[in-house]
Amino acid sequence: MPRMPKPFTFTLEPAEIEELMPPSGQGGHQSLHKRLKDELANGPFVTLDDSEMGELIRYMSQYGSGGFQGRLRKAFIRSLCAQIGAKPI
Repeated sequence: MPRMPKPFTFTLEPAEIEELMPPSGQGGHQSLHKRLKDELANGPFVTLDDSEMGELIRYMSQYGSGGFQGRLRKAFIRSLCAQIGAKPI
């Protein structure tokens, strides 16, 4: 029987949550942004499956240095590094 992947759960600090201001407009990153804000409305936790984790990492690392990408990095870099046992740079 194949093993089910474990979800990735992040606990964000208040300053990290503030980095994720309400999204504006429509499109790919606004959809991700809205999903994150909706989940954070229930507490400082974000749980992502493999696909969502890939989407988060792609937006953090491959789509340039726009405002949303920078805010994602600020919001998730600490807890992402903790997930993989690395130190934030």
